[in-house]
Amino acid sequence: MLSSVKVGSKIKDLREGKGLTQEQLARKVYVTRQAISSWEKGQSFPDIDNVVSLCEIFNVSLEELLCLEKRGENK
Repeated sequence: MLSSVKVGSKIKDLREGKGLTQEQLARKVYVTRQAISSWEKGQSFPDIDNVVSLCEIFNVSLEELLCLEKRGENK
């Protein structure tokens, strides 16, 4: 199941790893800085188009960005 808090934390970690500010990431995704902040706090969730853009920007898979584990892993 998707957790907005886990996904938000992942977005923040990836953004900081790229050395981007919330404002810089917002410009790349065509959203407001407040939207990025809301995602990172787990208060809201990016729509599918933004999820795809974030995967491309951070060069990660959908599964990694959304913190999805394959069945049978980490058991």
